[in-house]
Amino acid sequence: MKNEKLTEKKSLSRISHKTKDLNRLFRKAEAIAKLDKVLDEALPDKLGGQFKISGYKDGNLKLVVHSAIMATRLKFSQDELISKLRFNSVLKELNSISIKIRPARYKKKLTRHLQPISNENAQLLTEEAGQTKDEELRNALLRLAAHTNHNPE
Repeated sequence: MKNEKLTEKKSLSRISHKTKDLNRLFRKAEAIAKLDKVLDEALPDKLGGQFKISGYKDGNLKLVVHSAIMATRLKFSQDELISKLRFNSVLKELNSISIKIRPARYKKKLTRHLQPISNENAQLLTEEAGQTKDEELRNALLRLAAHTNHNPE
């Protein structure tokens, strides 16, 4: 218990100062986080928050996006974005932007929203079901007719 409290109190810089590689990694992550903020401010409103910086080297800014649609939209405003980002001291030599599309791994499960049908349509479906000889089709028509929120008139 006492050791857990001690390790919780150690700051990140205190832990990372012992290893140069870890310290360099934290500095790089912090720099990328700052550039992400600059990027979001420079992007048009519709594109803000959609892109993440994966690296910057030799005047090429590498971005990652989850959607091909967003990548295409950025390509149309790429020249304007480059000119805005050059005002940042780190990105003053920015020449190009490359975009990688990496779809999200997990998608939200789509939920079906059934639209209720009118009483008139429900009545028509019920009548058709009564005249149909095919039992499967009759059951399907009756199930469709049941999708109404309205009270019978």
